[in-house]
Amino acid sequence: CRVPVSSLQAFPLPSLPRKQPTVLVVCGPAQNGAIGLVCARHLRIFDYEPTIFYPKRSPDPLYRDFTTQCEKMDIPFLSYLPTEVQLINDAYNAVVDAVLGAEGEAGEGREPCAAILATLKHVRIPIVSLDVPSG
Repeated sequence: CRVPVSSLQAFPLPSLPRKQPTVLVVCGPAQNGAIGLVCARHLRIFDYEPTIFYPKRSPDPLYRDFTTQCEKMDIPFLSYLPTEVQLINDAYNAVVDAVLGAEGEAGEGREPCAAILATLKHVRIPIVSLDVPSG
């Protein structure tokens, strides 16, 4: 699921098409997932339409607060990640990968991360990784 460093690209957020400003934010259970929640809040502030998939929520009070803030901003949460990749490609302009960070590299083979990464491997829309290990 690794992407060679030479194929990584940076692009400004405004370069995403505004016709359908939808972004899927996929959050893991650790710190990188919490950063994904913060990212979703900022996307909403900048008039994007984030949707969050956060299957294994952390019991940490700070992470719960981030989740509550997203809910109060009317950011929808998916109850499952579609395994039909075309549904993701059609519904969103980009995916924010907040699944694993440097602290979670060892968790790559564990669920739900392994299934999420296997699905994201096949999407054809841009994937913006918040940290390199899962990207």
